[in-house]
Amino acid sequence: MRYFFSNGFVAVWLIALSTCQVWAAPFACISNQLSDSVSIIDTPTQQVIRTVPVTGKPAGVAMARDGKFCYISTPEAQGFAVLDMQTYQVIRHVAVSDGALGIALSPNQQFIFVADWYHNTVSMLNAKDFTLLKTITVGQSPSGLVVSPDSHWLYVANRLSNSVSKIALADFSVDSTVTVGAHPFGLSLDSRGERLYVVNVESDDVSVVTTQTMQNIATIPVSMLPYAATLALNDERLLVTNQEDNSVSVIDTVTLKELTRLTVGERPEGISTHPDDRLVYVANWFEGTVSVLDAKTLRVVNTIKTGEGSRAFGQFISTH
Repeated sequence: MRYFFSNGFVAVWLIALSTCQVWAAPFACISNQLSDSVSIIDTPTQQVIRTVPVTGKPAGVAMARDGKFCYISTPEAQGFAVLDMQTYQVIRHVAVSDGALGIALSPNQQFIFVADWYHNTVSMLNAKDFTLLKTITVGQSPSGLVVSPDSHWLYVANRLSNSVSKIALADFSVDSTVTVGAHPFGLSLDSRGERLYVVNVESDDVSVVTTQTMQNIATIPVSMLPYAATLALNDERLLVTNQEDNSVSVIDTVTLKELTRLTVGERPEGISTHPDDRLVYVANWFEGTVSVLDAKTLRVVNTIKTGEGSRAFGQFISTH
């Protein structure tokens, strides 16, 4: 059977195909704080395909689940930048506050949350028009943020209060607060929204908290100055960056014991899991690289050169 298409139909079809290809594969956005840029990594090839200038010392990253936009906190620009992942251009700078660091996007992609390190608040913005909807008071020096899978709850690591706040997004109230280790920073929440892992920088450990009761159920020792964490292999492995000894701790989430430590680049900070649930990307601050780990074989499979001061604090890989 033969098919005949008009030139107009073919042109439309090709445009649609090229548009789909823009988001056909997951991308990783790595904030390079010292070089005021963001490196965009094509994860199938594990290569940097574009370096985008972003002023304001980019730090935190929140990638949209569909990969269309990436939101990057800019502490020195007092807000965040909006990066269009189709054009690879910053299309807007949103002013929030002078202590903007941690940033998160709700899974339903309706709200953006920005933690203010100096004013002990979290700002909630509409993800469509970036209007400020609410400013929520939390503990001292809020940093890591994570939203529950149903977009009903926000968890905030309060670094100088040594606590985590649970915020009900229905009425913006602080539902409960739990004391954790010393100087909590990074947070990781399991896919069911039932267990929260809190990375404590100064006590060199991870607090395990049940979200229903907001109680500590375990404390897992890791290495020196842990920073952030991510889950892989159907939530069976927790991987934690340790800044001081250039390593990543791999933890069995059933036994809550450390299995091994993998050597990565200098001063690892941000860490995020690829949608295949197996490969894990680690931003190395001092080295300006990203290490790619295989959570199943427990090996470093690649090192990608990025920019100076690669930080990538947050969810920096699109989910599809």
